[in-house]
Amino acid sequence: MHKKIDVVIVTYNRLELLKKCVKAILMQTYPVENIFVIDNNSSDNTLLFLNKKAKENTKIVPVHLTQNIGGAGGFYTGLKCFIEKSKSDFVWIMDDDTIPTVNALEKLISKTSIIQNFGFLSSNVKWQDGSPAVMNIPEPNLKWNELADKGLIRVNYASFVAILFSRKVILEQGLPIKDFFIWGDDVEYTKRITNSEKKGYMVIDSLVEHKIKQNIATDIIAEQDVNRIKRYYYARRNTIYTMKHRYNKKEYFKWLVTSLIFEPFKILKFSKDKKLLRLKVSLKGTFAGFFFNPSIYEFRNK
Repeated sequence: MHKKIDVVIVTYNRLELLKKCVKAILMQTYPVENIFVIDNNSSDNTLLFLNKKAKENTKIVPVHLTQNIGGAGGFYTGLKCFIEKSKSDFVWIMDDDTIPTVNALEKLISKTSIIQNFGFLSSNVKWQDGSPAVMNIPEPNLKWNELADKGLIRVNYASFVAILFSRKVILEQGLPIKDFFIWGDDVEYTKRITNSEKKGYMVIDSLVEHKIKQNIATDIIAEQDVNRIKRYYYARRNTIYTMKHRYNKKEYFKWLVTSLIFEPFKILKFSKDKKLLRLKVSLKGTFAGFFFNPSIYEFRNK
């Protein structure tokens, strides 16, 4: 039985990358039904480009937001559109700087005949030089190799850079937390899914390229762009929430010790510049996480 697939792309002021992403989606060997492009109120020519493309190709469905609600808000909106405006079976979601290889989706779909009741299937994310994209390395499950002979690695969570969800799973789990704004919404959401007894897998031969400038993790110490340092407030706050709600108490306590003691020490010792700013942002985000209690959107009519 042919499975219908939609795509969600979240974009903000990266028109040239968005063009490449959309082109790569349209070239997939497994054709898609709808491409929901969530435009986070871009100030470049994204709106004009998407409106023109939508006239040329009815698969492209632009969703122009009136304000930038971050990547988390964008994926929340995109998955909500998928549930409410489409009848497709699965949705493949990604950032605008994701460039899938031509058969990446076909490789994902081929695995749905092996494991029907999965939580998610993640693509194998590479950086521009072909090495693993550090930001997008999923956490292996203790039983990571149970289906390794079939090209599947079991994982506890994965990033939103090219990941496939079924309509059924989204209806069961609700939507990602839009109030995360940026960073960590993917970890929380996929961990929420695997905590519910659903299994997540990375598909080894479903290859995508993540065109990020630096091949580093979300690391406030290694961050070279001074203008991005303040964003790490969200990383710290959101991680505290996820550790508190998606992990056991022992793991949560270990993370608190790291955030309040070891991380400040490492920032002051190893940061090359803006040490006090980095320290302030890290601690502010950590303490905000203690009181952060966002709502989770649930679908009533499942």
